[in-house]
Amino acid sequence: MTQQIIYKFFAAKEEVVHIELDFDEQTFQIQPRKDMEKPGWAKLSHQKCSNCPLGDDVEWCPTAVAVADFLPHFTEKFSYEKTVIEVETPQRTIITKSTFQTGIASLLGLVCATSGCPHTKFLRPLARFHLPFANEQETVFRSLAANLLRQFVENSHNGGQKPLNFDELNRNYAQLSIVNGFLAERLRDGVERDAALNAVIILDGLALITPENTDGSFEDLEDVFVVE
Repeated sequence: MTQQIIYKFFAAKEEVVHIELDFDEQTFQIQPRKDMEKPGWAKLSHQKCSNCPLGDDVEWCPTAVAVADFLPHFTEKFSYEKTVIEVETPQRTIITKSTFQTGIASLLGLVCATSGCPHTKFLRPLARFHLPFANEQETVFRSLAANLLRQFVENSHNGGQKPLNFDELNRNYAQLSIVNGFLAERLRDGVERDAALNAVIILDGLALITPENTDGSFEDLEDVFVVE
């Protein structure tokens, strides 16, 4: 069984870009089309991440393959081009007016988190409850809350009393930032214009924000709990 999320990009005098993403219902790992033609830049050995734990027995980078399934729609898009983006999930439909780089960043974040890359798996619970176009504060709140809840559930199941902290989350984001850098290098070989590349930069910027809020200051969340 699969779940589906659909992205549509509407731009003046252009055909609608329609992208259907299928996810395994149990694991929520993305399921690229089996008949897709994999480009050379999606091979694991091409711009392989310096922190990649996958061995030589793996031919294809799981994230690159998942991205390559939809990237041809955006190879000639400039980052600043305006578009209306519609995202349809099983629970709701979200529509926004923005730029192609913003829409691709949302799409990339979802695909990378669910691709099967060992360094993005920690984001998959958030991807299951996909929130397109989340701002910085929403991203920080969701990431920290999900991480604390995971630790609490694990403690409950294991009967343990491990202290709750963000050490592992910070390590995960540090590894993710390395992956984002190498992904950008891969995409340089797959696109002609900058929309997709700038989308990776946006994602990496969001990835850097969350660790900045784990030192106890929680600067981006100061007003979240103010109710009077």
